Amino acid sequence: MSAASDDVLPVDLLDYDLFADHEPWEVFDLLQRKAPVYRHPEPDGRGFWALTKYDDVLAVLRDTKTYSSELGGAATIEDLPEDVLAARRNFLEFDPPKHGRYRRLISRQFTPPAVARYEEWLRELVRYRLDNVLPLGEFDLVHELAAPIPIRVLAHILGLPEEILPHLIDLGDRLLVDTDPEYVGEHAFAGEREEYRYKPFGSPWADELCAIGREFYADRRACPRDDVLSLIANGEIDGQPMSEQDLDNTFALLIVAGNETTRQAISLGTLALAEHPDEYERLREDRSLIPSATEELLRFSSPVWFFRRTATRDVTVRDVDIAAGDKVIVWFAAGNRDPDHYPDPHRLDVARNPTDHLTFGRGGPHQCLGAHLARLELRVYLEELVARVERVELAGDPVRQRTNFTNGLKRLPVRVTPA
Repeated sequence: MSAASDDVLPVDLLDYDLFADHEPWEVFDLLQRKAPVYRHPEPDGRGFWALTKYDDVLAVLRDTKTYSSELGGAATIEDLPEDVLAARRNFLEFDPPKHGRYRRLISRQFTPPAVARYEEWLRELVRYRLDNVLPLGEFDLVHELAAPIPIRVLAHILGLPEEILPHLIDLGDRLLVDTDPEYVGEHAFAGEREEYRYKPFGSPWADELCAIGREFYADRRACPRDDVLSLIANGEIDGQPMSEQDLDNTFALLIVAGNETTRQAISLGTLALAEHPDEYERLREDRSLIPSATEELLRFSSPVWFFRRTATRDVTVRDVDIAAGDKVIVWFAAGNRDPDHYPDPHRLDVARNPTDHLTFGRGGPHQCLGAHLARLELRVYLEELVARVERVELAGDPVRQRTNFTNGLKRLPVRVTPA
C-alpha cells in the first residue's frame, strides 16, 4: 500500500466554504502529486477514497461491476440507510442492466440527430436573450443568459410551459445545492431532517417539485405528445408502468441535471473567456475554433466536481488497497486538470480540443444523457456571443455556490462591448 495514502494531508474536500471561496485547484494539485488515491477522513463517517488522476477516474467510470452507482448512491458522499437510498434512487443511481432499461425510455430524444433538430430554435433563443441584455452594457450573466437558456431548452424538449420555468430553476437549486443558505436558509447547516429523508434529494421542496411533475404526467397519459414527458408517463420497465416513486425521482433528476450543469458550463465558460481576453480574441478572429473551444471550456470549467461509486470487491489502484464496501469518490474536475493527461492543464487554450474530457462521465454507461444537447447549447451560445460582443469583462466579483458537488456560480457581473 502506498504510504502517501495513509498520510493525513492539509485537505478538506468536505469544506463547503472552501468551494464557495474559489475553485480549489491547489488542493487537487497536492492530491495528484502526493496521494492520487487518498484516504480522506470524514468527521461523522468512515472516510472515503479520493481519486483525482484522469486514468483512475476513467477506469472507475468504465468498470461498473467493480464500482457500483447503486450501492450507496452516486451523488452524495454521506452514508445513507438502504431504505432511504431505495426511496430516492433515480436511474442515474442504478447499475447495468437496470440503468439501461430506464435510460432507453428517453435516450433516443438525446442522440446527435435528435438534438440537431433544435439548433435553429436554440439559435433564435440565444439571439433573443442577447438582444435583451446587450443594450444594458452591464448585467448578471447568470441571471440574464446562463440560467434562462438551458431551462428553456429543457422545457422545450420535456414539454413544459414558459410560465413555470423561473419556479423550476428555484426549486432545482434548492434540491441540488442544499448546502447554500442563500437557497435553503438554515437548512444548509442542519443536515437532512428525518421527515424529508425519503423524498427526492432528501429535500423539503421535493414535494412541490414532484407535484408539478405529476400534473404533467397525468396530462400526458390522457393526451400524449411528441415530448419526453409523454415517453416517461407512458413508459414501461420490464412490462410494467413506472411507479409513482420512479416518476417523481425521474422528474426531479431531469429538472436538476438538465438545467444546472449547462447553466454552469455557460457561466464558467464565459468567466474563463473574460479572464483570458486573448483567448476570446482568438475565437473572434477564427470562428472555426469554436467547436474546439466548446470542448476546452467544458474541460476547463467542469460543472460537476465529483461522483461517488462504491467498491463491490477488494481492488488495488496505484498500489493502494481498496476494500469491498469502501466509498470511492471520483473527482471529474481534478481529472480534467491532470497534467499527465493535459499538458499545462490550468492554461485555457481554445485550440486544445480535448474531446476526451471527463465532464460528461466519459467512457461508461452512465455517461451524461444530455451531453450532445449541452455541447450544442454551449457551441451556439459561443457562436452568437463572439458575433455580437467584442469584449467581455468582469464588472464585479463572481459569487460561487456553497457546495462541493457542483462547480457553480450564483452571480457573474459582466460588462460587454458590442461588436
